[in-house]
Amino acid sequence: MAVISSICQWRVSGLIDVSVDDDGDVGASGTTLRYCTVVGDEVATTWEQARADLIIEGLPVRVPPTYRGQRSYPGLFWAATNDRTLVYESLLELDRLWLADFDPGTVGICTQPFQIAGRDSTGLRAHVPDLLLVHSDHSATVVDIKPAAFLEKPRVRAQFEWTRTLCHSKGWSYEVFTGGDPIVLRNLKLLAVGRRPDRLPNGDLVEARARLGEEGITLGKVLARKPLTCGESAWRVAVFALVWSGEVSLDLRRPLSSKTVLQATSEVKV
Repeated sequence: MAVISSICQWRVSGLIDVSVDDDGDVGASGTTLRYCTVVGDEVATTWEQARADLIIEGLPVRVPPTYRGQRSYPGLFWAATNDRTLVYESLLELDRLWLADFDPGTVGICTQPFQIAGRDSTGLRAHVPDLLLVHSDHSATVVDIKPAAFLEKPRVRAQFEWTRTLCHSKGWSYEVFTGGDPIVLRNLKLLAVGRRPDRLPNGDLVEARARLGEEGITLGKVLARKPLTCGESAWRVAVFALVWSGEVSLDLRRPLSSKTVLQATSEVKV
């Protein structure tokens, strides 16, 4: 069954169907929110009553389309953070997903998470943010993703400012992502082989921890200390799994190499 089709698939009432009374309130109190549960049921609530912990478990409210000649590249991303496959709308959105999946403070990720409709001083507005992130301290961040060149467009600025105001009224953070450090992103994609330590043979992670006890050891030295009982690929996965989990840190701002210095930490991503 196709997950992404040529026509945008809505799991909740489309934006064209969302209406706000002409005499409705301006601001958060007059804003409605719709999201889709994990079993496919549509939930309509107010912005003030919406709960991030419920929304984060749901399905995307719409599936981005694919069509000939389009400039964006939608696709699927498996997130280790909450062990689920997420749909993304563009390669820029994919970059933000990599950063979120690696962040030890992020415990939940949802794409196309909800649809909001309300009013501001100029009239009716409706919007579907790109991401919702839930953090280990139970806070939430709404993320809109757009190339920097688009941020000066009045329509885009007004849309994002409205969304930012709503988020702040609820105590949620709001972020506009325009791109990440290409070196960091490249490193994360190399380290991503360590996202599934559960598939490693028993004992590989224990061996990797034992060989990482030396302070300031380089990646090259660790990889060279492979146990005889462990294959090269599995050993690399075990070492990178400790980095991905947060047990080991390194400088992501520099290209990953045999000279990369690894440091043991007290942080472990649950």
